Amino acid sequence: MKNEFKDGALTFYLEGRIDSNNVSEVETELENEISIYDNIDIAFDAGRLEYVSSAGLRAFLKIKKKHKTQIRITNVSDAVFDILDVTGFTDIFEVERKMRQISVRGCERISSALNGEIFQLSEDEMIKVYGADIPLSDVRKERQYAQTAMAFGVPTLIPYDVVKCEQGYGIVYEKAEMTSLAYLISHEPDRLPEYAALLAGTLKELHETEIPAGKLPDIKERYRGWISEIDDPSDSKAAVFSNLIASIPDSDKYVHGDINLNSVMVKGDEVLLLDMSGSARGHSLFDLQALFASLVAIETTQEGYCRKTFGLTKASCINFWNQFFAYYMKDRQQEIKSMNELLLKYFILKESVLNKVEAKNKTKR
Repeated sequence: MKNEFKDGALTFYLEGRIDSNNVSEVETELENEISIYDNIDIAFDAGRLEYVSSAGLRAFLKIKKKHKTQIRITNVSDAVFDILDVTGFTDIFEVERKMRQISVRGCERISSALNGEIFQLSEDEMIKVYGADIPLSDVRKERQYAQTAMAFGVPTLIPYDVVKCEQGYGIVYEKAEMTSLAYLISHEPDRLPEYAALLAGTLKELHETEIPAGKLPDIKERYRGWISEIDDPSDSKAAVFSNLIASIPDSDKYVHGDINLNSVMVKGDEVLLLDMSGSARGHSLFDLQALFASLVAIETTQEGYCRKTFGLTKASCINFWNQFFAYYMKDRQQEIKSMNELLLKYFILKESVLNKVEAKNKTKR
């Protein structure tokens, strides 16, 4: 049996069948290798495992109990997964199914996303394909956040499995007849006020959706993480931004984290959200700032951003923001001017922090 020790973890590559005929030999071989190391993580790669009996499962349990370690079983085929699932071992071990290999060659591209491209896979499925630089952990995190958000009533596509593609990784979703808000506004400019009201109503409802602690991260921690990366006590903008983040009230409500006209899809009179990797618990101000930045503020530093990103003129984006915000603020119209000033200040400080984080990371490469 092949094995590999890397980064504090010992991985065994299982093959064929493990049953009462050979389980003693397998267990002895596993123990001989494990005994060489101290305090290690143990993983089984089941990519070539055809079958495991109850005797084999008991051997895995003995190893887990003896060495007091979590055991991961990866690349599990459907047949082996069914055995693990029906016996309850998917609750005892960390089990990962074998990823499907999917090609998007010849598939129709539906739209772009924050960190990838969306293609039609079949009549019932579509796939979001991530860039080659997006790690598997981030892809799995987005799927998990989408499932969590959906469970609490956030309108998003149903995510299926994580798959391997030519470019990297992807998530397969249900196929829905939907159109991005950016496309609708560009092709139906007379309906801009209607779409602004639709988005405002949707976000108002989402920003009242409670998310229990531990189900999604606190969005403030994401921002504090960026600020901590600067590690420069003399950076006044970072200090001001840190104080601004601290002054925003804590909240257990849902925030999307990066709402924009391409991440909002419309299906009839229903809104569906894409790009769920930024989903979190937090104050609505974090979502308002993201939308304000994409429609108004970024254009001030990157001329042509609205046209390039959404296919809309600068004037259309500003008009949409003004009408959206008027609907969103409803009975608080007197606060709109001061809120816009706050959002612009927020944008300037955030850009300063993120630019310095990016510059620091570039020097490490």
